Amino acid sequence: MKRILIGTFVISCAVVMAAGAATKAGYHAGAAKSLTGCLEKGDEANTFKLTHVTGGGEWELVGAPAALKMSEHVGHKVEVSGTSVSAAAAEVAEHAHATGGKKETKAEAKMEKKEEKGEKGEHHLKVAALKHISPTCP
Repeated sequence: MKRILIGTFVISCAVVMAAGAATKAGYHAGAAKSLTGCLEKGDEANTFKLTHVTGGGEWELVGAPAALKMSEHVGHKVEVSGTSVSAAAAEVAEHAHATGGKKETKAEAKMEKKEEKGEKGEHHLKVAALKHISPTCP
């Protein structure tokens, strides 16, 4: 009887752990997303962020194709589609876009690593598409 109870307990724990891992996987980088919110200028030149996102939060938008003309939609309510990326991947995409693919110096790389540590809790989206929803934002 004890063996049956212990076996049931072990199997139950394994199922719970597997379910928890599957739930966490949905929030990792690489997941395709569509977000609706207010498009705003980012903290640096040619960067953008999405605020007042449906469901809460703020997203840094990176790697947007020039054809989307993001700057024309600043202050508008938009739907942005793309892939969630890690802070490190976002930094690489942002740097490549800003420098046109030029290599960075060691000092610049060191500075960026320090900045990445501060971005651990932020959300980043590599933009693939933009849809205009409204000319005004809340």
